Amino acid sequence: MRELEYTVLELEKESKKTCDFCSKFENKNNKSVHQIRSRSKVTGEWISDDMVCERCEEKYWDDELSKCNRCGRLQTKLDFDIVNGKNVCYCIRNNEDLEEKELPLLPHEEISQSTFYERQINSLQEQLNETEEALEIEREEVIKFQEKSEKWGKRQKQELLDRIKELETD
Repeated sequence: MRELEYTVLELEKESKKTCDFCSKFENKNNKSVHQIRSRSKVTGEWISDDMVCERCEEKYWDDELSKCNRCGRLQTKLDFDIVNGKNVCYCIRNNEDLEEKELPLLPHEEISQSTFYERQINSLQEQLNETEEALEIEREEVIKFQEKSEKWGKRQKQELLDRIKELETD
């Protein structure tokens, strides 16, 4: 399966688009709030552009939206084949060639602006995730330190009280 890079972009509030992953029967509020763009990690080629509602966006972040085993695309409600009752991906319907080779950019070629910004967004999202993980680890360490400090403080206080009692009895 080819490796895809997904970018989640916010839609304008006036957007009238509906979710590509659920129907109004499943989710009455399936108005799209984000767009998920898929690109090949190897070539940077645009693969798909899907609209997602709040509920399905949560499923995306929890890795619960199904993906094609062959090409890695997110499977939308449009991929469902009524005749055989299964999802049939775009790559199968259109006999898509999945052989990818990274070709170097020629001196006069540039990557598109959208690809450039999507890569920046993905890089920043990755940095944010790493920072959140590091922050969580740091928080846990601070909590452990506070617990040890409280135990030490209580022990020191008790030792001082015991010492005072000892001195008073002498």
